[in-house]
Amino acid sequence: MASNTNGPKKTTTTKIESKDYANIKTGEMLDSEHPGAITARQIDESLVVMNSDEYVILDSRAMAYVQKYFSPTDLGRIMQMSDLTYGEFNILYNGRGPHTKASLMEYLGYSRNKYADFMKRLEKKSIIYYITGYVEDKRVHHIMFNPNLARKRKTINTECLNWFHDIRKLK
Repeated sequence: MASNTNGPKKTTTTKIESKDYANIKTGEMLDSEHPGAITARQIDESLVVMNSDEYVILDSRAMAYVQKYFSPTDLGRIMQMSDLTYGEFNILYNGRGPHTKASLMEYLGYSRNKYADFMKRLEKKSIIYYITGYVEDKRVHHIMFNPNLARKRKTINTECLNWFHDIRKLK
């Protein structure tokens, strides 16, 4: 079995009182060796931190809610969509720009009617939300994905959260 040593080791920082600790090799008090020390750092050699620029944060309670209302095929497409989220508004992106209705329909492999039905069901269950605006005097529509279900970042704009039900709490 190959060992993964690419990630940094898991470290824990603890607040300490340096006067209560001594160097076990020399018997010298930590306070005299390192005056003013207030934290100690431990390294756990058995754990590594796995980092990725392309992770998706998925909430299991929200996924349980979604599983009650959608088929396994639909769940697969919802998972595909979760991987397309980008930015503080959790908009579905297609490479450099937001997905359009046509590009998302093609990406998901749906006909026009099946796509429209699927998206209506997603909107009704608060999984997606449409926002409309203008870019250079041209009307544009963006599709937002419920960040309570899935997102690719830790921070989300509060306005985005106002457009969605917290499906993690729905039954």
